[in-house]
Amino acid sequence: MCCKLIIMTKKWISPSTITGDAATGARYLRRQHINDYFWQEVEKGNHILFVAPRRVGKTSIMKDLAENPPDGYACIYQDIESVKTKNEFYRRLFELIVQCLDRTKTKKVKALIEKWIKQFKITEISKSGVKFETKEIDYENELRNIIPELASTDIHTVIFLDEFAEVVNRLNKNEKQQDAIDILHTLREIRSDADFRNFTLVFAGSIGLQFVIKTIDRPKLINDLHPVETGALNEDEAAQLIRQLTEGATIQFSTDSIAYLIKKVNHLLPYYIQLMIEETDLVCRTANKPEVTNAHIDAAFAGVLKKNKNFDDWLERLKDYQPVHFPFINGILKSCAHNGSITVQEIYNMAGDKAFNRLDDYMDFVEELMNDGYLVEEEEHVYRFISPFLQQFWLKKYPLK
Repeated sequence: MCCKLIIMTKKWISPSTITGDAATGARYLRRQHINDYFWQEVEKGNHILFVAPRRVGKTSIMKDLAENPPDGYACIYQDIESVKTKNEFYRRLFELIVQCLDRTKTKKVKALIEKWIKQFKITEISKSGVKFETKEIDYENELRNIIPELASTDIHTVIFLDEFAEVVNRLNKNEKQQDAIDILHTLREIRSDADFRNFTLVFAGSIGLQFVIKTIDRPKLINDLHPVETGALNEDEAAQLIRQLTEGATIQFSTDSIAYLIKKVNHLLPYYIQLMIEETDLVCRTANKPEVTNAHIDAAFAGVLKKNKNFDDWLERLKDYQPVHFPFINGILKSCAHNGSITVQEIYNMAGDKAFNRLDDYMDFVEELMNDGYLVEEEEHVYRFISPFLQQFWLKKYPLK
């Protein structure tokens, strides 16, 4: 009785999960092979496009890379989703370069920063941005001037731009397609000019840049970017993440319960695993049972699905950046959810419907659904939801009438 009382009154310690912001520190599982490959490609002179489904942890990877570069590199990361105009984009990129170099204290870098402070009448450089005495700066033109100067520093500057595709998409939607094209042209020129050395741009986002660019018919403007793919975790990595997040927590996963959770999640995105650990902790805490069982994991899976906020974003993203073609895309997903899979013939038949009329490019949408982490080709020309979570969400959201 005494021991039982101690268990019941002992403070419950929850796992160190995070399902809102990007995972960092002890909440982040570094996959060293991704880091090694990334720096290898940067060293070759490539500019990078992270290619991965949604919720795979691109932001966490970019932050880790920016915070832990090899010697000789200066890095800065920023989410630029809020950028609304062409000039604001150029200003943000200009400031990021200044901020990035200001963190580096080598003699050559300090000399260049001092030159820029005088040249552009900079009054303050801080984490929040750069302040000037005058706002009359042609940021696009000045970017073309300052980037070649980076070669003199012996430091390689790497700028991580998260949600760049969102900026292009917003400009396009707001009838500023030419502004979006101008930005893409300028960045392509910078990347291809031999004078712009010791400088790398890295792009990522929660929607596919390739598909956004396709909507404005300018695919050649990003075809020089080197793709770095970051897929789901493998089973060993998933098990390591579970142990890492629950270290010191009250709930206790056995080897068998870890294996069961991995099988239940199936598609091992860090986000899904974190959701499951959080919900399992809630189930076990409510029952005052620290040792995780398969029944607890089943209950957690059901609990995660009940909270639409966990998956609403997957639906809203499609509505947002594919408003015209959403009925066709959603038709594919609804059919796949209710039937367990969908064949290319079924998609072709749907594309031929006069309501959609997408026979010319229907496979482009299928490929985008695969790239963005909705569908997977389980056998030749047969597609299913890549995650049981997403399938169940679509079943619930769009029940058969």
